Amino acid sequence: MGDEFFQRQPLLGAQDQEPDDIEFSTRVRNGSAVKLDLPQDDRGTQTHFPKEKWKTFVAIVFVLVGFLSTTVSLGITHELRPDKAKPLPDLVLDHIPYYAVALDISEILIMVTTFICAIVVICHKHRWILLRRICLIVGLLYMYRAVTMLVTNLPSADENYKCDPKLNTTLSSVQVVQRVVKIMSGFGLSINGQHVYCGDFIFSGHTMILVLCYLTICEYTPKSFWPLQWFSFVLCCGGVVALMLARGHYSVDIILAYFITTRLFYIQHTVISFSQLQQKGSTIQNHLAKMWWWRILVWFEQNIRQPVPNEFEIPRPWRYFFRNARQAAAQAATAATTAATRTRRDPARDI
Repeated sequence: MGDEFFQRQPLLGAQDQEPDDIEFSTRVRNGSAVKLDLPQDDRGTQTHFPKEKWKTFVAIVFVLVGFLSTTVSLGITHELRPDKAKPLPDLVLDHIPYYAVALDISEILIMVTTFICAIVVICHKHRWILLRRICLIVGLLYMYRAVTMLVTNLPSADENYKCDPKLNTTLSSVQVVQRVVKIMSGFGLSINGQHVYCGDFIFSGHTMILVLCYLTICEYTPKSFWPLQWFSFVLCCGGVVALMLARGHYSVDIILAYFITTRLFYIQHTVISFSQLQQKGSTIQNHLAKMWWWRILVWFEQNIRQPVPNEFEIPRPWRYFFRNARQAAAQAATAATTAATRTRRDPARDI
């Protein structure tokens, strides 16, 4: 009886407890307070990847402007190039054989790599996001290339490549537009016979596309796709080697194309991966925000809160047509039922 009396007594007296030490809670069990800190459930916002198709349309316009700028620059550079000058000394080109057919091989490899990259993007579950990112970096590369090949004109690396003769008169805007249309009709490739203007050396557009397709395939495919990644790497290297065997570009053109393409790609995806680099303020010293295209990238990615998972699906555009048709039919049936209910006569009024 005595032991039971002492077991029921509190360990501390009422006078030893400070009022500030008592923590109250709405959950009380057996005289003890329990405080539970439950994390907020925001999984719905973390896994949401909005398509934002109108932003993708803006990105497509951006890349078209970039492609237009580089074709205009080529149309002007063709008149500025030293057409009678000998090729410049090149440490690599001077020690490898020359094959004219290698240029066609290089462009065939470009088309194959571009086709594989396009299939990866189209079959990706978040294709609209990928398309925005690719259009942004391609537009930037075309704009930078338009500047570099216009300010520095190099003689042709291949003396056997046939270029259109230079005009004897001043180049007019109409003639520039005609050249732009001809270049764009052939997608900037020589294999279809539409690329007859020379001077687009610094930097190599062929290398730019090959490297960018390889980086895109590796970035947006899982590790289990390693055979495809290695295959794209072989295509990239083979296209560059064939380009040099054909004297399509100087070695410096290829080196600059690799450096500019990879650095732009790495900077873009680093900003995408870290939300701190998408902020600009007095407390954050973000030097990447000084780039003129940083605001465009942040605007494209402002609603993408998590890394885009590499998930694939077979695109079925017809299902959207049938879904919209079913929704329209259901809305029409609902409207007809509502109209019939409103016009139905009440029998009680005839009594």
